[in-house]
Amino acid sequence: MKIRLMFIIMLIGAAIITMGMKAVPTQADFSCSGLKIGDDYTAMEKILGKPWYSDNRFTYGIAVDYYMYRDKTCIGIDHKSGKIVDIIIADRKYSLSQDVKIGATPYKIQSVFGKNKKSLLNGNQYYIYTDITNERKRLLLQLDPMEDYLIGIRITSLPLDDEDADSYSDEPGTDPKESNIDTSAITAADKTAHNIKLGFNYKRSW
Repeated sequence: MKIRLMFIIMLIGAAIITMGMKAVPTQADFSCSGLKIGDDYTAMEKILGKPWYSDNRFTYGIAVDYYMYRDKTCIGIDHKSGKIVDIIIADRKYSLSQDVKIGATPYKIQSVFGKNKKSLLNGNQYYIYTDITNERKRLLLQLDPMEDYLIGIRITSLPLDDEDADSYSDEPGTDPKESNIDTSAITAADKTAHNIKLGFNYKRSW
């Protein structure tokens, strides 16, 4: 009888500890079908196929080549390093851990990835999760402004705002003057428009 009671107490204790543990995104959540931040164009084409078209933009002084796919998924590659720095997932069928996908509720998101305060960026609300192995790598989950469900998934190592960009300023490759790109034709207005806006969905800020 005592052994059974001790066993039950141990199970309850384990359940309490487990419930108190903070859930975090897995490494798979910081990738798209295996494509990760830091991979290159060859890896992108191998996993996702040939892109539909490309576009070149600056975000906080970083030149990024964006490759768009027909499902509106978009991959950003740092022009200087040739490494992927931005992954924007628009496929409504795409699933993160435990079937978190476009349309997921805040309850579903936080039950899988852990409690998180909403962050406001460019007038839009997000849950932002940081890779525990690399603080530069973030998973942004954008919420519908009215109904609060998930409308966008982005994995990025790019700065998210001016304050964030300041921490990148001492790193090589973050100043367009250091790159081989001719920026003479860029207007002052373009240079002050720090954040890229890809027009996939009027509700999205990327």
